[in-house]
Amino acid sequence: MIDSLQRGSDHDLLRAIDAVVTEPRLSLALRRADDLRTCAAHAPRPAAVARCLAEVVREGDDVSSLAAIHAIGAVADPLADSVLTELVFDGSEPYAAHAAWSLAARRPQSNGVAALVQLALAGGFPAMLAERTLIEWARNDSQLLADVAGAGRNTTDWQTRQRLARLYEAMREAASPMRFERPSRDAEGGIVVVQPCVHARVDRDGSTLGVGDSGGVASLLRSLGPALAGQASVAEVVTVTRSTNSEPRDELIADGHRVVRLEIGPDGPLPSREAWQYRIDVERQLLALGSSLLGRRVVWHLRMADVGTLAAAAVARRLGQPVVFTAVPDPHIVMDALQDDGRLGRTRFGVEDAAHQYWFRARLVERVARQADHLVLLPRPTLRAELHELVGVEEAFDPAHATDVPEGVDIATADRARNALHLHGPAAVVTDVLSSIPPERRSLPWLLTVGRLHPSKGAHRLVAAVAGDAALADEVNVVIVGGNLARPNADEQSTLERIRGAARSAPAGLVTLTGNLPPADVAALLAHVAGNGGTYVCASDKEEFGLAIVEALAAGAVVVVPRRGGPQTYVADGDTGVVCDTSSIDSLRDGVLRARALVQRERRAARAREMVRSRLSIEQMAATLTDVYRSACSVPSHA
Repeated sequence: MIDSLQRGSDHDLLRAIDAVVTEPRLSLALRRADDLRTCAAHAPRPAAVARCLAEVVREGDDVSSLAAIHAIGAVADPLADSVLTELVFDGSEPYAAHAAWSLAARRPQSNGVAALVQLALAGGFPAMLAERTLIEWARNDSQLLADVAGAGRNTTDWQTRQRLARLYEAMREAASPMRFERPSRDAEGGIVVVQPCVHARVDRDGSTLGVGDSGGVASLLRSLGPALAGQASVAEVVTVTRSTNSEPRDELIADGHRVVRLEIGPDGPLPSREAWQYRIDVERQLLALGSSLLGRRVVWHLRMADVGTLAAAAVARRLGQPVVFTAVPDPHIVMDALQDDGRLGRTRFGVEDAAHQYWFRARLVERVARQADHLVLLPRPTLRAELHELVGVEEAFDPAHATDVPEGVDIATADRARNALHLHGPAAVVTDVLSSIPPERRSLPWLLTVGRLHPSKGAHRLVAAVAGDAALADEVNVVIVGGNLARPNADEQSTLERIRGAARSAPAGLVTLTGNLPPADVAALLAHVAGNGGTYVCASDKEEFGLAIVEALAAGAVVVVPRRGGPQTYVADGDTGVVCDTSSIDSLRDGVLRARALVQRERRAARAREMVRSRLSIEQMAATLTDVYRSACSVPSHA
């Protein structure tokens, strides 16, 4: 494939191909792929470049082939259209999806419409990319509408006809977009903060936290809403989630904080990786919400690399409403963690990307970070460098464009739980957990972990670490909070099976699973752990910040936390907790043993509680964010 190029004039392209092929880190290979696309677009001999990249698509490993698919999409040669259209027709994943994505930047191709419609009707993540390309093409060629309409003429399946009708309508809207009057940035009244997290489940008492994909961010938004609403400059906070079962579509859950629930997909659980195909539905409902707020000072705060952020960013741009984005190099550092642990590599990257959309989510983070009116950064010393190296975001170094904002917790909840323990003894939830533990083990201290029941959270590693040390297994109980035990989704079921596998050689009664619990019950468990010689263990692959860890520190518990991510910035290693490589079972076990030695350290619990009170309260977070929102509302949008 190299022989078809000239060493002189094509030197930059050859070097870019080699950089993709030889880059050992997958996260950096994605950055090299972006460089390759730029080189391909500016190479002097498009026909030769297209032939070379077509060969890389056929002969390269998964990463190189995907990089070549995106690069050939930037080459002004008819061969590029043929290669990409054939990949879409073939339907093999993830290549068909990436080819559909790459076609969006090219001129509309009438012979490619049928292939894209075929992919769109297949459902899943590839369908979303095919729909995006057809909608983008409709902006430049309204004649394609007839082709799409014709594609569904002989379809009898009701769901397929509905999907085609929705696509056709979205293409029509793109061809003749609605016009909105841009809102004045000096509008009177307080700021309306819209914070989408469509995979969260947020209610008044937090009873749905910890189920499915509803984890730390959902917990944060539930407590942050009323704290923001209490700020003088904020008129209202609107948290946007997904409607499930019989929940009301619009519900006030605290003063100044309401939840708007979108109708997305079928009833029941919907993992985030399966929700991409509902982008059109999500965007339409968010557009209706944003339009209802025209004339007010609105700011969208986006946090996730998911369909909600994809749709919300488009809506905010269309309506001229500013965007604040919490920028983190995710999925980049998740890929690094998986690669370090041997669970992700070039040979299986295609399969894993089809399941988890690493490539698209990485590009989504890059695009939203560049377009945002202001960036929120978690206060981690290496974060700006990571955003520059992995995401290519220079704006993170501009103090006028980026602000460090530590996440916060509701300290009052921790104080109430600790006081209740001292005054009234163990809470009912603690008694329930104790009653499920064999009598001979009830006096043992706990190793408690709280969060989504997902393999990346590492609960199975904690069990394996304890079960692998007979002495340790006789000294502690492992209590795991989170997940829907009655109706687990695929990730929860996989995690349960891993936990059971790790516990096969363990003493009976070592592991207790509680399922998800509301925040007040979690606070009671944390107070029990802190008051009875226990330890809080976060065994995740990584944690960007780690709210449950902060809640444990607020309770006065010793913590074990991952080295990868943000917890090391507020956990004093060897004092308030232990920082270790939680992806390694041996390292995690050593971390637990070290942490148990810290339990009785003088005034350790007081230092932990004071650190949280002085630096990581939800009220401080709300005040800092309000300043960010005021700034975002006073500057022109990048719409």
